[in-house]
Amino acid sequence: MSVARRWGWAWFWLIVAVAAAWFLTDSFAFIASREVPMGETLWGRRVWYVAHVALAIPVLLIAPIQFAASVRARWPWLHRALGRAYLGASMLAGLFALHLGSTIAAQETQVPLTLFAAVWLGFVLLAWQAARRRRFDVHRAFVIRATAIALSFVWVRMMAAGGGVLLGFIENAELRAATRGWLSFVLPLLVVEAWLSWWPSAKPLFAPRRD
Repeated sequence: MSVARRWGWAWFWLIVAVAAAWFLTDSFAFIASREVPMGETLWGRRVWYVAHVALAIPVLLIAPIQFAASVRARWPWLHRALGRAYLGASMLAGLFALHLGSTIAAQETQVPLTLFAAVWLGFVLLAWQAARRRRFDVHRAFVIRATAIALSFVWVRMMAAGGGVLLGFIENAELRAATRGWLSFVLPLLVVEAWLSWWPSAKPLFAPRRD
């Protein structure tokens, strides 16, 4: 990997780490300060939400290490151990997200959150099965997809920053929230699929022709 590319990835993970730290701090502050709605029990949402957010910590810490080629080459045992922890934490966080998304009071975000949690779980399970079958190329692709989904909670908070100025042209607040919900996982998946599949397939079409 070139030096420029290494610096590019370093800046990417630094931005993600800062955004994730902001998200985690904001989320725990929200849990501590929010007024509990009438009829909500401790197990109704709060414990699930705390567990979901807490599981994001190992996912975010492990992801940069797992994608480091030097770690995979020098310490394969560490890569395997961290991989099991990463996929296990992702699976539990996905299950919690599935419950939270399907029971959220804001109906405008119920469908996108539930769907994104289901897709996340599917990617994690496929990555796990690919590793068991030693299909490491397939495993890597689905871990990348799962990570893009896992970071959706970071992207959606970034889009909501500044009073939602990014989608300020949408006047209806509920519609704006629903749009953020969809974009937070659809856009990362589009970028990942373009990188993994679409561009490698399209690139030869623009190569010089050999007559």
